[in-house]
Amino acid sequence: MWSAGIAWDRAGYTVACVRSDGTAGPGARFGADEVARIAAHVRTVCGPGATVVVDSTNGLLDGPLRVFGLTVLRADPWDLPARPSDGSVTAAELAACALACPGRLVATDDDAGTLSGRVAELEAHAERSAETAADLAGQGRYLLRGDGGGAGRGRRIALTFDDGPTAPYTDRVLDILRDHGVPGTFFCVGLHAAASPGTVARIAAEGHGIGNHTWSHPFLPDLSRDDLLFQLDATNAALEAVTGVRPGHLRTPYGSRTPDTLRWTAEHGMTTVLWDTDTQDWAAPGAEQIVANARQQARDGSIVLMHDGGGDRSQTVAALPVLIGGLLDDGYRLVTVDELVGA
Repeated sequence: MWSAGIAWDRAGYTVACVRSDGTAGPGARFGADEVARIAAHVRTVCGPGATVVVDSTNGLLDGPLRVFGLTVLRADPWDLPARPSDGSVTAAELAACALACPGRLVATDDDAGTLSGRVAELEAHAERSAETAADLAGQGRYLLRGDGGGAGRGRRIALTFDDGPTAPYTDRVLDILRDHGVPGTFFCVGLHAAASPGTVARIAAEGHGIGNHTWSHPFLPDLSRDDLLFQLDATNAALEAVTGVRPGHLRTPYGSRTPDTLRWTAEHGMTTVLWDTDTQDWAAPGAEQIVANARQQARDGSIVLMHDGGGDRSQTVAALPVLIGGLLDDGYRLVTVDELVGA
């Protein structure tokens, strides 16, 4: 039996394949935009039913790899040796973990993604963070929704897109926004932004907002302060290198937070921006349901959560023009998050 470990670092991914008898297969390096090649390598070396192991600081690969028929397990910090702030443990250590910890690693799924088995923990951390979030909201450092247009300015909504830039979905989303003459806000993953600077440049050139969605899409409660600051600074550097502007907004993966991570983010001069309207497009419920989810929840000042990466986003692309038309017909004006909060 073969297992494959996939490690991340500043440059992309390393894949290592290990057999149950300790035999190592050929390792390989891949860029952040080469998920199909990663899947092909694993299937060639390990077989089409291979088990892949990622860790809780990598929330970018499980969905796309499951599309290729691979079983993706998540290793949590207590299953692994210590890791650096700017990467995971090695790919070989991740592959070996599948063999050393049978039954302990969690299988990811389409319902909760990389967070499978830890949703209750996510909710508990959010509840514990409520007082800190309220304090930071009063300082303008935490946001679930904007104040809306107010009298005489009309109702306003911000459409936001997470997990990209990712081909071909980000460009398709940009085409739709351009054709309708409306802006969006893209919360970009650093690994993806560094691999697709041309798309980042297009986002900026066409007048859309750009925010920080961390470097590797980690579950924030697993991070130390140094870990979090790497995620923020590396992503901001990748985006600023293209746009000339340092993002001031952070969209946390899964909406995860703790009192500490909220404070560390604010102390670093950034504002945590979540959402009040979840289209649930990440669950691929169908284009019609994505539109319905948005329109049922949206109100003046809403921040709408959608995705242009992290898996097959063809349903999001199909839903978007219908949603934009519906919101405009309802009298909303679509704005960036910066416009919504008056930045």
